[in-house]
Amino acid sequence: MKITAAAIQMASEPMRVASNRDRADDLLRKAYQSGAELIVLPEMFNTGYCKLPDFVPVAEDREGETLQLLRDRSRDWNVSIAAGFVERDGHHLYDSLAFCTPDGLTHVYRKRRLVFWEWFSFSPGCEALVVSTRWGRIGFAICADMIYHDVWSGYRDRIDLAIIAAAWPEFTNRSSGRKHWLLGHIGAMAGEIPRKVSVDLGIPVVFANQCGETKTTIPLLGARFADRFSGLSSICDGLNGRMVQADKDERIVVGEMIIHSPKGPKSCRSTFVSAPAASSFIAERCLSDGSDRGSTVERTVAAR
Repeated sequence: MKITAAAIQMASEPMRVASNRDRADDLLRKAYQSGAELIVLPEMFNTGYCKLPDFVPVAEDREGETLQLLRDRSRDWNVSIAAGFVERDGHHLYDSLAFCTPDGLTHVYRKRRLVFWEWFSFSPGCEALVVSTRWGRIGFAICADMIYHDVWSGYRDRIDLAIIAAAWPEFTNRSSGRKHWLLGHIGAMAGEIPRKVSVDLGIPVVFANQCGETKTTIPLLGARFADRFSGLSSICDGLNGRMVQADKDERIVVGEMIIHSPKGPKSCRSTFVSAPAASSFIAERCLSDGSDRGSTVERTVAAR
């Protein structure tokens, strides 16, 4: 089964829900116009990811404006959309990932592996989520979930495609450019872990991360410094080692993948489609890979 997927790498302003939602809607439209059938937005794309004492004012239930917009776009464009948001359920808040499908259904995964300050704001999720689609079975993870072995061992042989939404920091001072002496090596892991998961499970992985400025608080030490999100959103091919990846700026990364039947071998074929926000054109050319699988299409997609 062939599928064209898009990972949207965007910067979100903390607590500016309406403007973040409008910005994401514009990027969703551009991803759709590029031919994407599956589109992934980052973790907490509408609220921004930051340390706050209270997310209640910006949290939404599953009937809120954010998910309603995603459902409308999914239905109108016949695409599936995954996007992170702060979910309110009774007295509890969750760092959640919604998956909206053209049939009007909304599936919600809740982040299980909370880190640092998140324990003071959110309740942890308890279950994995596997959704059967026309392309195959999809499993979900949010940011720090992806570093835990038990998350992926629970998905092994149960999914044909993985979606990861993140707000992964670079742990590099955005003013000086210096990596943090203790955590500076962690930023690059955003570019490495999705590939390793893809290779280990033998499935495609679509990874959408935030970009732009943030502030990081070091646990226990209490130090806070001007940081930035690491970006590096990607679409990975587990079987033949190919990977297409953004840099640190706002991008739309689009890849064409082939997912085989769950009963047979799985593979995907990715093509790099990424453009800076200032890009204003769409270029298209066919590339032969020299095999009997034919050609792929490489496109440059404007983010603005």
